[in-house]
Amino acid sequence: MVFAALGVFMVAITRCPVSLAARAIRTVSVSRSSPTTMTSGSSRSDAFSAAPNERVLVPTSRWLSLLDELRGLGTFYVALTGGEPLAHPEFLTIARGVRERAFALRILTNGALVTEPLAGEIARLLPMAVELSLHGASAETHDRATATPGSFAAMLRGLDRLLQHGVTVVLKTPVTRLNEDELDGMRRIADGRGVPLRLDAMLTPRDDGDTGPLAYRATPAGLQRMYRALAEQGSLPREERVKGGANCGLGRTTLAIDPEGNVFPCMQWRRAPLGNVRETPLGVVWSGSEERERAAAVARAANDRLAEAGPALAAFPYCPALAQQLTGDPLQPDAGHVEQAEAAAQVRLASA
Repeated sequence: MVFAALGVFMVAITRCPVSLAARAIRTVSVSRSSPTTMTSGSSRSDAFSAAPNERVLVPTSRWLSLLDELRGLGTFYVALTGGEPLAHPEFLTIARGVRERAFALRILTNGALVTEPLAGEIARLLPMAVELSLHGASAETHDRATATPGSFAAMLRGLDRLLQHGVTVVLKTPVTRLNEDELDGMRRIADGRGVPLRLDAMLTPRDDGDTGPLAYRATPAGLQRMYRALAEQGSLPREERVKGGANCGLGRTTLAIDPEGNVFPCMQWRRAPLGNVRETPLGVVWSGSEERERAAAVARAANDRLAEAGPALAAFPYCPALAQQLTGDPLQPDAGHVEQAEAAAQVRLASA
């Protein structure tokens, strides 16, 4: 298996600028557990290895009341992700709850479970976007990445059903050494359906700490190819850092909640939970957590460190949580990050 994943139902909150003093949550991640028929293909994986009957999960009624709390805390965006969110038996109940509370909704799925009736139900939700993972231009490559025969065909069926119902869809590709030679083919799949294709070479360890997915990082030639493609479409990643700013929403505007109700300051930052919403109101967890304050301080320190780290690193997006996992220091980029930043800088210079 390349990217094995236990099905986990997640609600992710997207980043949105907010003043640090307000301490409002603008983007949130809520995770739920559910079985899934295939991997999502990202390196989110076997995050929760305990058997379902050994875990105390957050009930649907609590997820709905959490949405009320999030509204009171100033949240704008909610994304349902996983694992595979569509495998959750209460997916539509919770997704409707998101929209009934006037949140913008994103759904991240592998597309395999999108039946014709479900595509219609999703269309009625008017999501901001449904994001599907594309891991190759061929069944051979895509199915190898997901370790699931038939996943490519299933994803395309789900994609086409959503499009037939007028749903806004985005294709996302984690660029790896498996698919780096198929970028043009994947672009044709996206362009032929009139949907955007987002490319990103960042891979992460599995949630149990297994770094196996990193063995599939794109080669230097693959990185150059990807960044040239991004430059051609005007989407080469670039950060504008100034001293005193913040690297990201870590501890400030983002939040993740796992299936057991543990709260974390983002999807990747799992050093210690801020608290548990089965036991404590979310607002109390958010406002009273020293771990959240430490995470927010890391976001500020990372920005200032990178602003002085040279033009390549200063201009490239950075994940302190991933750095923590790979180097033991959230302020120390790993070699793979440096390689990506330098490749992007080379393409940026050549394109100037």
